[in-house]
Amino acid sequence: IEGLDDGEAFNIFDYSSAVSSFAPAPVVKDRATVLEARAYLESIRPAGGTNIHDALLEALRQPATDSMLPIVLFLTDGLPTIGRTSEVEIRRMVEKSNAHERRIFTFGVGNDVNVPLLDRLADSTRAIASYVLPDEDVELKVAAVFKRLYGPVFSRPTIETTDTSGDVSTRLVSELIPSALPDLFEGDQLIVLGQYRGTEPITFGISGSYLGEERTFHFTFELDSATTQNAFVPRLWASRRIAYLIDEIRQAGAEATGRPPVVGAAWLDDGRYREVVDEIVRLSTKFGILTEYTAFLATEGTNLADFEELVVGCRNQLETKAVRTRSGIAALNQGLNFNRQKAQTVLNYGNAFMDARLNRIQITTVQQMCDLAFFRRGNRWIDSRLLSVHEWIQPHQTLMIGSDEHRVLMRRFVREGRQGVLSLSGEILLEVDGRAILVTDGC
Repeated sequence: IEGLDDGEAFNIFDYSSAVSSFAPAPVVKDRATVLEARAYLESIRPAGGTNIHDALLEALRQPATDSMLPIVLFLTDGLPTIGRTSEVEIRRMVEKSNAHERRIFTFGVGNDVNVPLLDRLADSTRAIASYVLPDEDVELKVAAVFKRLYGPVFSRPTIETTDTSGDVSTRLVSELIPSALPDLFEGDQLIVLGQYRGTEPITFGISGSYLGEERTFHFTFELDSATTQNAFVPRLWASRRIAYLIDEIRQAGAEATGRPPVVGAAWLDDGRYREVVDEIVRLSTKFGILTEYTAFLATEGTNLADFEELVVGCRNQLETKAVRTRSGIAALNQGLNFNRQKAQTVLNYGNAFMDARLNRIQITTVQQMCDLAFFRRGNRWIDSRLLSVHEWIQPHQTLMIGSDEHRVLMRRFVREGRQGVLSLSGEILLEVDGRAILVTDGC
């Protein structure tokens, strides 16, 4: 409230078993309303339960203020215990009641919060979720988010693509991430990742409210200049894609009672959930991108050639963690990992993530090199493209480092921008023109 400019509008809702408000409608900030707000906040005392449903409902019902971006800063330090406590019901209420398209910036304080719920409320309203650990300062976390909300410069952005004839087409790109573009504030950058078809130039038009006026910005990409030097781009796309697929499972784990469903592993074998798990495993092995749910892929005894076994392993991890664990420190780490991965702008070469005790884990037996990924088994690095054939496939040809054949391969990889692949220490089993080539020093 202190950080608002004079003339901006605000209201305060405090909630326990019931919901109370500072004013029946937003008030304009001036010296008098700030003094009243201070007195109101000082009078609040903790009591009763946690009525999240009605608190959010009352905040969303507030009339909008002209020329101001409608924002809710939602803080909670507990699970919903009063009123409608179902995670699904709360999500649906927000979807139906958010007539003014308020952005809900969520803050989970401590460990006892429903992490998937807070993530979804923020994601679905173009906002972000933040988590305040027990030893962190709530005020500093809120202030950091508040400082970012200067503006916005560009709100409600949408994107469309046009072909070389200037016609709008929905078939030029697919799997855009994020699918709903966020508002842009001062100092922000927008990174949209997706898959394109063909080599003809594509023009992107991004439309929205720019400094209060409707504007469209156009950017044309010449796709025939694609190069393996930009191999980090599909990896960033795959990393974000995996994050969103995992969140599909997390969100599907909610049920009407607000508790994780009592299900067996077969639940994730049903219909689209099986497809989601399959895709998580496929992207993880193809790009060498590991998470807490697929870290077992780096384990020496895992049979990387048995896709079905890998799917079962991933499914079990998802059921135990993403589905059943909704709150506590073991859910908080998943929220931290998700929010980092979905907004990833640089490659996570070490496949680092937070474990269920908030320890940083890093995996070194999976390497992303140029546009390829390699899994280490013993002293051998195996090209991920060979995993679907057989983990221990016999090479069609063996090249000794320093031999004429090795130098020929090196020159080819230099031309292709893949020379970094041959810098791996130990034996390297590669796919080259559909053949398995083993590079070794003979030791």
